[in-house]
Amino acid sequence: KDYPGALTMETIVKPVKYNNDYSKVEVTLVTGRMHQIRVHLSSIDHPIIGDRKYGDFELNKFVKKEFGLNHQLLHAYKIRFVKSFGILAYLQDKEIVCPVPKLFEKIENRLI
Repeated sequence: KDYPGALTMETIVKPVKYNNDYSKVEVTLVTGRMHQIRVHLSSIDHPIIGDRKYGDFELNKFVKKEFGLNHQLLHAYKIRFVKSFGILAYLQDKEIVCPVPKLFEKIENRLI
């Protein structure tokens, strides 16, 4: 909460792979606020590549030119439904996994 009326957000960030310039992280949302991951990572000087609002303009320009990236380098590879109710009750205790896009892997392999 940095200003009056701000909502509390909690995010767990775990480095998976890194070097002096870039990091691949695993993020767990404790709360679920709009732009939460983007805001928190940017606030600790680790903006998401391709994020036009909270990111690094020069880095985004480089990655777009070098790799053709036109969106954020942010991917929900796993979603776990812990508390599901109502119309989503059938998802209780289910997990959905989606492979990392090839372009993301290419960028990761070149930068980290």
